[in-house]
Amino acid sequence: MSFWDKIFGNGKNQVQTLSSDSSSSFCWSSQNIPPENNWLAAANNDDCASKTITVYDMSGNAYQLNGEDAKACGGEGIVYSYSKNPDILIKVYKDKTLKNPNKMQEIRQRLLDMSRFSDFSNLNRNSPYKFLAWPLLPVFDAQRQLIGFAMRKCNGVSLRALCGVSSIKKHFPQWDRSDLAKVALDFIEKTKVLSANNVLVNDFNPSNFLVDENRQISFIDCDSFQIPSTNGRVNISKTYFASHVAPELLKNKSLLNCKRNIHHVEFGATMIVFQILMCGLHPYSYYDPFGKTACGNPDENLLNGRCPLGKGSGCRLPQGGWFNLWSYLTGSLKGAFISTFRKEEGYSTPAQRVTLDQMELELRKLLFEMKRDADRCNLQPQVAKPSIDKRNSANNDFF
Repeated sequence: MSFWDKIFGNGKNQVQTLSSDSSSSFCWSSQNIPPENNWLAAANNDDCASKTITVYDMSGNAYQLNGEDAKACGGEGIVYSYSKNPDILIKVYKDKTLKNPNKMQEIRQRLLDMSRFSDFSNLNRNSPYKFLAWPLLPVFDAQRQLIGFAMRKCNGVSLRALCGVSSIKKHFPQWDRSDLAKVALDFIEKTKVLSANNVLVNDFNPSNFLVDENRQISFIDCDSFQIPSTNGRVNISKTYFASHVAPELLKNKSLLNCKRNIHHVEFGATMIVFQILMCGLHPYSYYDPFGKTACGNPDENLLNGRCPLGKGSGCRLPQGGWFNLWSYLTGSLKGAFISTFRKEEGYSTPAQRVTLDQMELELRKLLFEMKRDADRCNLQPQVAKPSIDKRNSANNDFF
């Protein structure tokens, strides 16, 4: 029995299935987001032209990927379905990547180091790590050169499906805001699992995460993570998403050549949590009621540290009910967002950012309060919450 049949073709190692989502909105920022998930976009441009390719396992057994098997196109490679097991995907790197010896050396070392995380690549359906589209096994060309890898297929729709109430209701008709809080909590818990293993998420592009009807998050861009290597070294990934990256990296690109740290993760993860709870709103979206500043796009505002949260910000959340949503968060959770995003605080001083542990605690507190106060669960509150919360947080208002 060949490698392909033994490992993937017997149907016993079942994992979850994947479906795509094409929703998009300004509120997820960046202006460069494509309308489809970047791993799930049709491979139909010249750089991703569908073609038949033969890949080989470590023993030299061949498997043919046909053009119609091409399901997705990313920056480095094309993702194919695998007909012998619909729960597996195969990523094959593009020619421009394969012809870059330095890049391929990095990829080989990265995949080798990722293979040491045997728990993450466990195909058991009960594995606690099934939320990871982790590289499982390498694939080669006829000359036995590495050209890609097989990975688990994860379930859900793009996290951008949570951008806007209409999109939320389309994909998850029964959900209220407490369901969003559960999604955010699951995201933080899983980010903590990775960080505890010294695996750091680098790219907080919402398209790199999927959400399913069970309020579970999957991470589908695992080969962009910062991975610990041998002898205390790390595989550094320079990947980032301009509207979801710590400002010190955005302002000084040379830092992308250095190891990321937990404060970078805290910033990106907190931004994702904010957007989940705020139905896709970016924390650096604002309007100036006094007309003193131009309201740039969130990427520009992030670069300039222009955030509407907290007293004295000089700007406000965009019009259209966003303040009402904000008002129903707990005072301490608002404070956590403010301490992370405001220029005078965590924006400029990374150590002041809310930790993953603290964010987990804040989300649990929010869920507790939602059980006591059903109004907090409303996705479209028509009025702001009464200002009694000011007793719990001095930063509850905008001015």
